Amino acid sequence: MLFNQARAEEIMARAGVEALIATSPENVMYASDYECVTHWINKGFQVYSIFTPNHKPKASLVAPSLELEAIVDGKVWIEDIYIFSPFKRGPAQGNEMDPVGKAGKALLERAAIVSRALDGLIAAIESRGLQNSRIAVDELGMSPFIFWELKQRFPNAEIIAGNPMWWEIRMIKTPDEIQRLRMASRITELAVNHAYGLIKPGIRESEIVHAYNVKIAELKGKPTFMLMGSGSRSSYPHMLVSEKTIEKGDIVRYDIGCTYDYYHSDTARAVVYGGKPTLQQQRLWDALSSGVEDAIALIKPGADVRDIYRAAMKPGKTLGLEDFDRFHCGHGIGIAVYDPPVVTISDPATSAFLMPSVEGGLKPGMSLNVEVGYYMQGVQGMLCEDTMIVTETGCERLTNNSKSLIYEDFMATATV
Repeated sequence: MLFNQARAEEIMARAGVEALIATSPENVMYASDYECVTHWINKGFQVYSIFTPNHKPKASLVAPSLELEAIVDGKVWIEDIYIFSPFKRGPAQGNEMDPVGKAGKALLERAAIVSRALDGLIAAIESRGLQNSRIAVDELGMSPFIFWELKQRFPNAEIIAGNPMWWEIRMIKTPDEIQRLRMASRITELAVNHAYGLIKPGIRESEIVHAYNVKIAELKGKPTFMLMGSGSRSSYPHMLVSEKTIEKGDIVRYDIGCTYDYYHSDTARAVVYGGKPTLQQQRLWDALSSGVEDAIALIKPGADVRDIYRAAMKPGKTLGLEDFDRFHCGHGIGIAVYDPPVVTISDPATSAFLMPSVEGGLKPGMSLNVEVGYYMQGVQGMLCEDTMIVTETGCERLTNNSKSLIYEDFMATATV
């Protein structure tokens, strides 16, 4: 199970919340193990789960009839189901149904059938007698109009934004989550090493990106992002795919990730292809990569993300890089590319991230990406990034690619 129920119960009790509702694809998947494709690909589509540890049933799922097979054929642990938006299927007409077909028919016979997803959520709240309770609703997957309608239906309930609570719960990963993160990181590095092995003078950036994506799929991952630029294009923080050719002496920088069972990877490196780095390039890379290593050396239970940030930034500051100023030097990672904690000395709740800060230090089971980059506008850019899991005694490193700036040395130790 992905869902850290014990942590959810602790956080809900602290906040005085009786019901915690998931609405976004990430949070519904996390809370229920329900893999609803429509929810992921159709923005605005409504699917809900509700968790009420002090009431019966403990949890409910509100799902579309179109994808009821994903409930009975998947890993969904929730028994109380509301099915909305009827999607007709033809009868067996005397033919033998397969096991999934039979289980789906049985689910339709026992589930509560409602017209809309919101009707199912309302019924689940009413069935528990929570009309006057404090309810946390994940606001990310619910439009303001639907949120307003829910509040109108329960005028005596205190309905609060719930996504910050989901973020806090998800900060501590379960063993299942950690294994998925391990696999995602491994697949990513195998794929990029394969793609980088194809680099030769005159090859197009788009060919390297394509090779990476194909290899990800071969290794049973799903491509999510492959940001790669060579030469001056390496200075674009998030570059688009291009037909630029790679030549000897180019910096070739990647910032990449994939998903494995919905869990993400995110890692970055830079190399100089077919020649020696300039003194400027080597000094810059040494500052960035040593900042990452110095920060990783601090990762353990109780560590303060502000100290990790300072360690990551110190070599670049010492080098005297102009305008070397980053809001963050890392982030958590999981069913979303960016999870808390954010590695920063500022308050992430008041930033573009809108994520909760971490007080009391890191805890075992937290995931952490550490990254330091520097981009010289229209000239060159470098980024170094690794992924860690906080353990009882320190951290487990999930990304292991070489930090050599020389392409030949990078590839000499690459696992393919």
